[in-house]
Amino acid sequence: MSTNSESYNEKISTSKFSRRHFIKGAAATGVGAGLLGLAACGGDDAATSDSADAVVQGGTLRVAIGKIANAPTPFSTNDAGSLQILANVGEYLSWSNEKGELVPRVAESWKASEGGKVWTFKIREGITFHDGSPLTADDVVWTFTSHLDPANESTQAGKFAGILEAAGVKKVDDFNVEFTLLAAVGTFPFLVGGTSYGLLMIKNGESGGPTWETTMNGCGPYVLESYTKGDRATFTKNPNYWDQTRQPNFDSLVTISFESQESALAQILTGELDATTGLSGAAAAKVDPTQIDLVNVASVGHLMVHMRCDFGPWSTDKRIRQAAALSLDRAGFLEGVLKGYGTIGNDNVMDPFTTADKTVPQRDLDLDAAKELMAAAGSTGFQVDLSTYHRDDIDLLAPFLKSSWAELGIDLNLDTISDSYYTEPWNANDAKQQESHFWLESNCGITEFGHRGAPAEYLTRVFRSNGDWNAAHVKDADLDAAIDAYNTATSLDDAKVASKKIQELSLDLSAYIIAYFEVRTSAVRKGLTGFYTNGMGQFDAAAAAATA
Repeated sequence: MSTNSESYNEKISTSKFSRRHFIKGAAATGVGAGLLGLAACGGDDAATSDSADAVVQGGTLRVAIGKIANAPTPFSTNDAGSLQILANVGEYLSWSNEKGELVPRVAESWKASEGGKVWTFKIREGITFHDGSPLTADDVVWTFTSHLDPANESTQAGKFAGILEAAGVKKVDDFNVEFTLLAAVGTFPFLVGGTSYGLLMIKNGESGGPTWETTMNGCGPYVLESYTKGDRATFTKNPNYWDQTRQPNFDSLVTISFESQESALAQILTGELDATTGLSGAAAAKVDPTQIDLVNVASVGHLMVHMRCDFGPWSTDKRIRQAAALSLDRAGFLEGVLKGYGTIGNDNVMDPFTTADKTVPQRDLDLDAAKELMAAAGSTGFQVDLSTYHRDDIDLLAPFLKSSWAELGIDLNLDTISDSYYTEPWNANDAKQQESHFWLESNCGITEFGHRGAPAEYLTRVFRSNGDWNAAHVKDADLDAAIDAYNTATSLDDAKVASKKIQELSLDLSAYIIAYFEVRTSAVRKGLTGFYTNGMGQFDAAAAAATA
């Protein structure tokens, strides 16, 4: 097996590859393979299969989406509802599909040079914005430099900390853009793809801020017709959509925001909705497959529990955090509560399907060991608030933590609040937000993290000492070094060594608990084919079709 830098970079420069092939580099023998483990997730994937029935053209596709906590604009989006809207009005350099493949969209192809430090993206010709303007390299450069401009306060900027600055984004010619990175990143194409929330193309000179919410001048398959803030949006088919292989079958699309996706199921049966995304395993297990189809997609999305390492009861001794993690019956929760819809997590973000080193022991329930750790740390227990917000999956995990930790004398107060106050940018002058235990300031909390095609963003923003999403406030020089080594690896062997080190240090520090990785489940009405979400939860309305 060759693992030299040249062959590794040749592989990661291809224009279509799965996460498995991307990380494996030269060890891969082809492209297009899907994620592993889906067969164990339960449910029925019939709704994604091709149908021999005639496709009906026209009509309206009505989809229940997640709650919109922040405005669906490129700069502010950071929740399931807003990113689902952006995925249909906008277009990204690349797109992560339901198989975990990174496929070309605005970029026809990409290639690496200088060991993964310089990336050149070839921009597709013939794409237009909804206002008729042609998309060129100028728009791509504007998009990225706008996100990197501190004045815009983009939620996307943090992913590029220490990786890319605005000066590193250059137009080569009308249809080629070069990204010169601060350090080599072997997984860079994933950082600029569709799973990076707001990185859809913005027209040169336009803002990705509040004004974008009223126009949504993207270049995706659907055009905004009307939007009721935080509630619903109506779109019409884009007659000038560039991709001739993916022309929308429905004339219009309506998205409706639901706090609980389970509550949307009844409206599928009554014909008021065609599909709902983000269904929990517990809710999916109750679905009658003769009435509604389920579409399952493997994901590395997860709920992350943070335990602050710099003050409070968790900070006095890492053995207390280790004990809390060992008290969880992960397998029992996955099977008994989530009905098998997921993959057991091991408190780190290395993809269990591809990048995780399987020789690192899986953390399992061991209550005796947990109690011994508490005793060794001199702790008999304590009371602590768990700050989070209402969502179907969070409402299942929170009481599981409370009952598990009670075995160690840890009294967990479930402090469930408004999601906007939990996740929106911190305002030190907002007394209401301070009282609500904002996630980056709270002592303990549950935060939802969407799927990523590669772990670089999780590592840089959550686990690194200077990460802007480091809610646990963990600071460890060895972990920082391992993260840097993984992100800059240009050979498979180097990436594997760093991945193992990250896993081991994550278990030792126990700053975060990741009990399981999600399966993304959508419920769709009978007769609707081609509807899926990717691992992030974004759905591709252009692929959906009704059959006669």
